[in-house]
Amino acid sequence: MLSAITSQRVYEKVDSYRSLLAAFPETGTPYHPEYAAARPPFPCRSIPIPDTPFTIYYGIDATRHVIEVFYMEHQNADPRERFSWASITF
Repeated sequence: MLSAITSQRVYEKVDSYRSLLAAFPETGTPYHPEYAAARPPFPCRSIPIPDTPFTIYYGIDATRHVIEVFYMEHQNADPRERFSWASITF
């Protein structure tokens, strides 16, 4: 996921937000889009990374005390295809 980022500045910013989520998993907001095509098949949260074109989508597994980042989206991506691949359940 991070290997697709070519800018060192953007890479460091995204990586810092991964660390932030590890310490403060509730930082992102619950993700509830209006249109069905952009809804994942499980509850998740999202957090846009300031000064970058990326948003991180993640789930919190409170039982295992784990944060799972399952998708990072570039702002130019088609939101209708956002979770077309997903078959994960939390």
